[in-house]
Amino acid sequence: MAYLAISPLELPGIPAPSQAAKARAKGPIRSGLPWPPSLRALGATPHRAGAELLEAAGAGQEDRVLCLGESGAETLCDALHRGCRGASAFREPPAHPDPVEIVVAPAIRSEEAGRAVADCARRALPSGGRLALRLIGEGTAALGRSIASRLRAYGFERVRLRGQAEGALMVYRLASARKGG
Repeated sequence: MAYLAISPLELPGIPAPSQAAKARAKGPIRSGLPWPPSLRALGATPHRAGAELLEAAGAGQEDRVLCLGESGAETLCDALHRGCRGASAFREPPAHPDPVEIVVAPAIRSEEAGRAVADCARRALPSGGRLALRLIGEGTAALGRSIASRLRAYGFERVRLRGQAEGALMVYRLASARKGG
């Protein structure tokens, strides 16, 4: 495995910035990278659906994350900014995913998509693994019931269900080590 080390550039004759100057320049920090000046001036941070799901699932530095669906790339970036150990993103749920601790699907719009995410999560997660998904669009209540019954059949237990203006947020934990395909 290769590692990349980045060190600050030190040019001869140019003094390094003082600690006070560095502190003034930072503003809101996310994983050591400063926000653009326009956002620092407002004191705001961008809202991203994947970041909220990662927060709800309790993603941390020891977790590997599988991001599924149409916002998978942004969610992958959010996972890496949170300091997660590893992350991968797929537009469509893979039939044979690598093992991970968290599966995130920021935009479930149909029962078929929910079923595919549930099947993938069952294969990817160990016992105690977490699944966070957001249901979007019309009929989220019926869609949520359908997905919830499938997840219960797979051995998941609900941790959190929260209605939102743009749909519903669901977080589940795999209670048993039931795997299969």
